[in-house]
Amino acid sequence: MQYFGGKARIAKPLAEFLNSQLKEGQSFVDLFCGSCNVISKIDSKRIRIANDLHYELIEMWKYASQHTPFSPDRVDEVMYKRMRKDKNNEEFPAWLRGFAGFGCAFGGDWFKGFAKDNAPNGGQDYFKCAVNSTNKKLSGLTCVEFTNKSYQDVVLPENSMIYCDIPYSNSVGYSVGKFNHEEFYKWAVQKQLEGHTVLVSEYKDNVPEGWEIVWELSSRKSIRDSEGVQKETVEVLMKPKEK
Repeated sequence: MQYFGGKARIAKPLAEFLNSQLKEGQSFVDLFCGSCNVISKIDSKRIRIANDLHYELIEMWKYASQHTPFSPDRVDEVMYKRMRKDKNNEEFPAWLRGFAGFGCAFGGDWFKGFAKDNAPNGGQDYFKCAVNSTNKKLSGLTCVEFTNKSYQDVVLPENSMIYCDIPYSNSVGYSVGKFNHEEFYKWAVQKQLEGHTVLVSEYKDNVPEGWEIVWELSSRKSIRDSEGVQKETVEVLMKPKEK
């Protein structure tokens, strides 16, 4: 399933690094889990918590993990537009809205343009691809606890590894609204002082003062900044510098 800002492209090497840093029995908390590309690849011999502020998205993951294989009825363009227009239509459960809003949207951008299939002409069947992508992750999500909270409100097991795929600075915003980076960085530093391991994804050009890079990916990806200008950046993992 496509998800705007997801980590599909780099999830494997990123998860390999995170797994290499996890201590035996250490809990893993993915505070901004999104499409679950990362947590589905984290060693399962530990408590794993997948959190996201997006209610329908978490409802989708809860439902899918309890109904395997995940096989929803096909969402066509008419149904998609009805879901987008009427958010309170009880005909469509929250989990289905969560799936359609990302999985059937062009580029995985919440209820933006409908991703029209080109399958009859030898092109891509976007709905089928979204279902298949979701099912591929489910085997790696066994026993994961899903929560729908603001990152500050998640109950963290003692000395956890906290992975944070926050909305990147100076990039297009996410579907749940604006993100206060300054407030988040203060919170993250405090959590590290409390004994947690805090690792945050960002672009190399955006690493703030007081943080250090612990991992980076050499491949590059084209993105658009907040003004719509396309540029190339490098993905990194960073953590607060020790004081």
